[in-house]
Amino acid sequence: MKGLIIFSGLITGLFLFVVSGFSGGQIKVRSSPLAGSWYPADPQELKNTVKTYLDQAQVPEIKEKIIALISPHAGYQFSGKAAACGFAALKGKDFDRVIIIGPSHYAWLQGICVSSFDFYETPLGKVPVEKKVGEELSRQKLFSFNPEAEAQEHSLEMQIPFLQMVLKNFKIIPLMVGKLGEIDYAEAAKFLRPYVTDKTLVVVSSDFTHYGERFGYLPFKEDIKNNLKKLDLGAVDVILKKDFLGYEKYLQKTGATICGRNGIGILLRLLPSDAQGTLLTYYTSGDLLNDYSSTVSYVSIVFEK
Repeated sequence: MKGLIIFSGLITGLFLFVVSGFSGGQIKVRSSPLAGSWYPADPQELKNTVKTYLDQAQVPEIKEKIIALISPHAGYQFSGKAAACGFAALKGKDFDRVIIIGPSHYAWLQGICVSSFDFYETPLGKVPVEKKVGEELSRQKLFSFNPEAEAQEHSLEMQIPFLQMVLKNFKIIPLMVGKLGEIDYAEAAKFLRPYVTDKTLVVVSSDFTHYGERFGYLPFKEDIKNNLKKLDLGAVDVILKKDFLGYEKYLQKTGATICGRNGIGILLRLLPSDAQGTLLTYYTSGDLLNDYSSTVSYVSIVFEK
């Protein structure tokens, strides 16, 4: 554990070091810590990989305006197929702002972290951050900065290459969500709502159930595949109903290890009453590996109005 902490500190220091002018008021670029491991580092290979996923995605006809997605964030070899279903639905759509809401995996946070960076960089290029929005949000007690945690976090970055392939001329508002109090979900939605325009897309980054001993979650040991599906789709059901209280009760009842649970909660408070949700795809890493002893679930959900 001590070695892991030291390694994590070295990684954080490395990525802060490669940020241009991090402390000098100059342009701050978050360089990718994931390229070459979670997805290809070569730009053409990454482009081909994402394009293949998008081309293979089976997406039903969506007649109304897309306003939000729930998308997974594992390595593309695991969750790329699921993520592509949501992003493929965006082809030909016009968004100039994308609010990306993801959990913090590497640092304990209270509230919501806004971005300290001017750009997020992947092998496909740099995407501008709406820094002014983050600065405005940071005036509220619920929001703060944590550049060290943001530099490591994968949940936000994993959405960006897909966005780069399907959208043009967009900016992002990355938000990393930590522990929230009961009233914080509605408060977060209230503060974010003024920034949700007709050309804004909200992407909530979340994997679903993490099952197995290494995740400390073993609610059943028999018929794991079907029990997992029942567990995950139970959560999906209350999400599609936009039932925030039902969603919270379901998580308390089942203990479902949905890593982006708080971001989803914010989305449920943020969605307009006439929004309609659709489950585009569901599968698990256990399905891919034919091993359910340790498995993570992936879903893609689209909301339209």
